[in-house]
Amino acid sequence: MRGFGVKYRLMQEEASIIINGTKLADSESMTIRVAVDTLANVLAEGLEMEGDAEELTERYRAALIRIQALLESREARKQ
Repeated sequence: MRGFGVKYRLMQEEASIIINGTKLADSESMTIRVAVDTLANVLAEGLEMEGDAEELTERYRAALIRIQALLESREARKQ
């Protein structure tokens, strides 16, 4: 069968994540990426909030945008 000699990348390369000096395995990094993406999706749907809750949501969104960019960047994966 043709194709057995070709390497397919089914999963994306995960970012290197180190927490308190411990480097996470790819499966652990993937878990963090999925959790961050899920929270970003929930916040993007818009929660019915007012006042302080709205301000807190915007802070989370800003932090999530930065974290997502780091998780997806090639540079982060090389570290």
